Amino acid sequence: MRIGVLLPLSGPRAQTGQALLQAAQLALFDFADPRLVLLPRDTMGTGAGAARAAQEAIAAGAELILGPVFAEEVAAAANVTRAAGRNMIAFSSDRRVAGNGVFLLSFLPEQEVARMLSYARARGLTRIAALVPRTPYGERVAEVYKQMSPTVDGAPAKLVYYVPNSQSMHAPVRELADYDARKQKLKEEIIRLEQGADVFAQQALAEMKTRDTLGEVDFDAVLIAEGGASLRALAPLLAYYDIDPKKVRYLGTGLWNESTILTEAALAGGWFPASLQDSASTFASRMQSSFGVSPTPVIGLGYDAVALAAVLTAQGGDAATRFSTDALTLPSGFSGIQGIFRLRLDGLSERGLAVMEIDGAGVRVIDPAPTSFEQVMN
Repeated sequence: MRIGVLLPLSGPRAQTGQALLQAAQLALFDFADPRLVLLPRDTMGTGAGAARAAQEAIAAGAELILGPVFAEEVAAAANVTRAAGRNMIAFSSDRRVAGNGVFLLSFLPEQEVARMLSYARARGLTRIAALVPRTPYGERVAEVYKQMSPTVDGAPAKLVYYVPNSQSMHAPVRELADYDARKQKLKEEIIRLEQGADVFAQQALAEMKTRDTLGEVDFDAVLIAEGGASLRALAPLLAYYDIDPKKVRYLGTGLWNESTILTEAALAGGWFPASLQDSASTFASRMQSSFGVSPTPVIGLGYDAVALAAVLTAQGGDAATRFSTDALTLPSGFSGIQGIFRLRLDGLSERGLAVMEIDGAGVRVIDPAPTSFEQVMN
């Protein structure tokens, strides 16, 4: 059973491609099915390269295609795989390239945001604001946020955009915090208290002069759809503009699930969705010891894709059925190193996600991931 693996093994995206291939090889070793053969082909990180790689894999007898990674590659390779009647399990998170024989195994921001908002509301956080980048990813997050955020007392949900990598992110955080109005309110209160002569007024005045603003923000949680260096730059600004983390819960997306974020003091107490941690941690340790790679959740997709192919191979069937759409879209789904997942007929995937909390020691599970899709439905 020959499996084509289309990855950027050269060019500027080679580091990602090589790590995905190593993860795939680790799965091949673990399942140890001598019938299963991987056919790695280099996309070079381009659409033309991906189309050529797909042609080479199919000419070599590939029954199923794993990869590519990026949307441009997936779209180009899909023209080849569809013409050949082969299904593809790709690693892009761009839902526009899904469907008609292309299945995305990736973590979709829509599902992560829905999981996070649902859990937050179940814990009593009903007034949730959002701070999102003006990017395609941010727009997808914002769309789910708006769908799941009904108006409160007639007021719309508070959604603030920012331009990532701009010289200053102060302005959008200042807007989110309603900082100028709250600062003006403080000035007016100080003026009023200065006119009072009694001891209580003077005590209140002394306390007011230690503040930057007066009054609380009009939300009890804020969703921050960012990761990496941009998130580390944004996080301290929230407290700087008087969004008190002791009173406002910080919520994240899957972009928070990286080692540099989990130790960020400004995000302590924050919640974010993530895949099953125990298996993922073991996988990360093995990747580090075997290849010197510290994998991101995306790299784990390489392992899970080969594991899925191995499971379907073990179930038997002929070339027409073992990697068919019916086989790939089993309602019960599959179990991977990052938890349960299943592929849908529209080409998108569903995953069982846990909710994590950042604390002084790193991160802990506060709501476990489901172990079956029956739990998800319930």
